[in-house]
Amino acid sequence: MNDPATGNLNPFSALRHPEFARFAAGSMLCGVAQFLGGLATPFLVNQLTDSNSWVGAASFAALIPAVVGTPLSGTLADRMDRRLLLLTGLGLQTIVMAVVLVLYTGDRLTPWLILGLNFLGGSAASFQWAPVQTMAAVLVPRESLAAAVRMVSITFTVGRSLGPLVAAVTLAFGGPGWAFGVCLGLYLCGFLVLTTVRTTWAPKADGISFRKQFRDGIQYVRERPEMRLAFRLAFTVAAFGAVFAFSLAAGVADDLYGLGGGGLGVLSTSLGVGSILASVYISRGGSVVARAVMERRSILLYGTGLLVVSSTSWLAVGMAGYLLLGAAHMLHGTTLSTSLQMRVDERYRGRVMSVFLVALLSGIPVGGLAFGVLADLLGLRWVALSSGLVLLVDYVLLRRSGVLAMLDREAVAQNEGQVAGDADSGEDSLDSNG
Repeated sequence: MNDPATGNLNPFSALRHPEFARFAAGSMLCGVAQFLGGLATPFLVNQLTDSNSWVGAASFAALIPAVVGTPLSGTLADRMDRRLLLLTGLGLQTIVMAVVLVLYTGDRLTPWLILGLNFLGGSAASFQWAPVQTMAAVLVPRESLAAAVRMVSITFTVGRSLGPLVAAVTLAFGGPGWAFGVCLGLYLCGFLVLTTVRTTWAPKADGISFRKQFRDGIQYVRERPEMRLAFRLAFTVAAFGAVFAFSLAAGVADDLYGLGGGGLGVLSTSLGVGSILASVYISRGGSVVARAVMERRSILLYGTGLLVVSSTSWLAVGMAGYLLLGAAHMLHGTTLSTSLQMRVDERYRGRVMSVFLVALLSGIPVGGLAFGVLADLLGLRWVALSSGLVLLVDYVLLRRSGVLAMLDREAVAQNEGQVAGDADSGEDSLDSNG
């Protein structure tokens, strides 16, 4: 699992660096909290309204601020202390969750208030994503970067898997109040761990204005087709696949299988197990599989998983489908994130990863809102079935075109990283690295 160019590819090898290990632990705790709240909230909305449209709207309100806030935070991550930016975003999210818990305890949490608080929490979260995705590069040496990037992807995806699982358990046995309380506790623990992380990295004082730096980052992405491909894949897979694994999962448990919190817990558990199995695969033989192959497999698993989920009213079959969705989610997120991180010039890392996160995160609220409305009109089963077929068609087209081979171009990234390290701090060229 070693490559002379990129070092040890086993993601767990990056944990040998103490600062990165604490960062990974803290960010995973906060990730679990974020996605715990991200499932507990639509569950409550579904209880209050019995409407997939309202559930989709709640997801939309929580994640759509990323479209505006994340690119801005990506630019800030290239200009200021990334650790401070991360702690600011997490601190604001913790405050919002405390307000949610207080309002729920006082029986004053209405659907409209939930939408407003989701928007505030999503706005705070938008300033967290970019530093999370870029901190690895300043906490480990270059030879450990590939492993660290994979580890960040694993912690991110584990958070997205364990968060709904914890939400399902707390919702089933204690109700939304318990879920919100556990969420707040995890935020506080993660925040405290992250305050112990230290880094000597500092942005270069090149005198470029915020506006110009933002435009330069967009131009940098537009000139690179492999990055545009990664962003397209992130959006489509999130909008047609991940949306059913997360924001619409409560509706799936209720509409397709006739179960409430218990069914949601079983499906979320299967999702988490699938992600864990995929992470084991990535840390072993999967670490040397070509990224083009890995991405094709993830899309195939997503499409197949949705067909399985929508094919029957038997919960046991749905569990198998969610197992596939969990594995697909882990493989997909790790593959695209690693591809981008290993190619990007360090000067543009924050901005590039923020645009990637916009594509990844905006797909879920857009898909949640659109499919929530369609599900109320046509039925959630037919909507999930159609989405699975779309992903399978995309798999066939991508396999035939061979365009995914761009995800494996890594030699240029190594050159860019070297040039970035040697570049003069006043360099203004957008593409001097070729």
